[in-house]
Amino acid sequence: MSERQGGAQAPATHNVIRSPRDFWGGLALVLVAAFALYASSDLPGMRGFAFGPGTAPRLFAYGLMALGFGVMMVGLLSDGPPMEDFTFSGTFGGAVLVLALIPIYFFAARIGKLAPGIAADIVVAAVGTIVVVVLAFLLTHVAPRGPLFITAATIIFAIAVRPLGLIIASYVSLVISANATREVRWVETLAWCAILTAFCAVLFPYGLNLPLQLWPRF
Repeated sequence: MSERQGGAQAPATHNVIRSPRDFWGGLALVLVAAFALYASSDLPGMRGFAFGPGTAPRLFAYGLMALGFGVMMVGLLSDGPPMEDFTFSGTFGGAVLVLALIPIYFFAARIGKLAPGIAADIVVAAVGTIVVVVLAFLLTHVAPRGPLFITAATIIFAIAVRPLGLIIASYVSLVISANATREVRWVETLAWCAILTAFCAVLFPYGLNLPLQLWPRF
């Protein structure tokens, strides 16, 4: 009797990429790291024993690139599940969050006139944060929750760090990113956000000598 009768399995395919998820995910990490190296290429590096503004970004980028190559090797050397069908839902959610900032910046001067004595960029940062948070919660019905709130937190930090200061921008963006999962425990989360914010407030202005203000400039 042939060995292929009964419950014999079909011969495995010998593709070069044995785990597509790992391979393409690792390649995405490598590309992000390459972009980070390019974006930080004009920042000064080490100054003696002191970190320069470009030292930490390049160190993290090299580490991310090494990790990406490692994940790609896993995709080449070990078997894994096939790729799932691509969906634009996550991309759609992030694009809506970014596009929502355009009318806010367009009406920045007019909004600022309604609050005399307050700089327009502070008003834009505050209004932009509220709009991004509201849109993120509304889009949870049509886009994946994790990537949506991580994108929202990144956008909020980018628009708020200069006018609102590092402490407020860091804490708010960390709290928003915690919504990426429904299983968040808020007491522990708020405490850890405060600890991480304090760490950032010491690391970036003092450890890395970055010219970041800690509080809003009114």
